[in-house]
Amino acid sequence: MADVFARGVRFNVLRMGRGAAAVVFVHGLPLDNHSSFFMTLAPEVAKHARVVLYDLRGHGRSEQPATGYSGQEMAADLAAIVEALGESRVIVVGHSFGGYVALRFAADHPDRVQGLVLLDAQSGVAEIGARIGASMALEGEARDRKIKEVFGDWLARHAARGHVDLDAVDLDDLDADGRATAKFAGRLARRRRSPMVETATRLRDETTFVRDLTGTAPIDDATLARIACPTLALYGEVSDLRPEGERLAGVMPHCRLVIVPGCAHGILFHATEFVRERVVEAVREFVS
Repeated sequence: MADVFARGVRFNVLRMGRGAAAVVFVHGLPLDNHSSFFMTLAPEVAKHARVVLYDLRGHGRSEQPATGYSGQEMAADLAAIVEALGESRVIVVGHSFGGYVALRFAADHPDRVQGLVLLDAQSGVAEIGARIGASMALEGEARDRKIKEVFGDWLARHAARGHVDLDAVDLDDLDADGRATAKFAGRLARRRRSPMVETATRLRDETTFVRDLTGTAPIDDATLARIACPTLALYGEVSDLRPEGERLAGVMPHCRLVIVPGCAHGILFHATEFVRERVVEAVREFVS
């Protein structure tokens, strides 16, 4: 791992692999960092290309400045990191909010993007900034209501301020995606004082993260239509964001939509092998 200084911020960056093309992975918010890609996709992609993993500002081991957390600012961070590493053109893989960052980067720097892979990506159709910002700001009973809205009645029944009692959940009553979500929620509960959770708490309480996300502008159809690079968009079959994937495929001139069967938003974790195979295929296609 190495530190890269860009736009006055220290970013934690990991480079691996070799090849003619460079692939940059952009993770989601706020309980995330580049390790989610290191544990799922990056090692296989690194057999075919140079890979760049980095922690977004304020996340993982990157510096946590007081300001600069809008999607536009994070796309500018990506551009500065790519330039600092001496890469002229890159393939960008973005997960969730990382997909918004990838799209904004491609719109602002079309000559620097060789291809895009979007994993259940946000594009702004559902007012992404306001939605994530509002969720991060919730406390107490309001947060419990949001958990119920997002995860359904079964999780709300067995959660106390978001801490899941797995002993009270009958996993046999859930589908595969529900079981995976329950187990993931349980792990978060057991490590609620982990560095990842503490980092997210500081983001919420000690920076302009929530305010900046709320001010993040959606990417409109006219802007998306100008993104001409080849794009693969993978979206969960039952994800709330599936309509955004369908919108991208209908607006972007070279965007191919692939639906991940049986999955909600967490396709990276619940369908890792399927996603990994599609991403490797896309990378090889983009550089051929």
